[in-house]
Amino acid sequence: MPFPTSRSKPHAPRTGAAVATTDAESGTEGADRAEDLRKSLYALKVMHERGLLPTEQYEAEVARLKGDPT
Repeated sequence: MPFPTSRSKPHAPRTGAAVATTDAESGTEGADRAEDLRKSLYALKVMHERGLLPTEQYEAEVARLKGDPT
């Protein structure tokens, strides 16, 4: 196999494999809806408590995730 040069075209990344590996490492592969909801609500709570999310937006996102028509 010849040595790569600056003119060599890089191989296309295998994003599918990378995503699958990331999902497996983060534990999100096959997570159920209740667990996804719990994690999303917790993330919103943390962002709100740290002042990264205004109260109005926090409440709207929580209602949206829970399915409340507000």
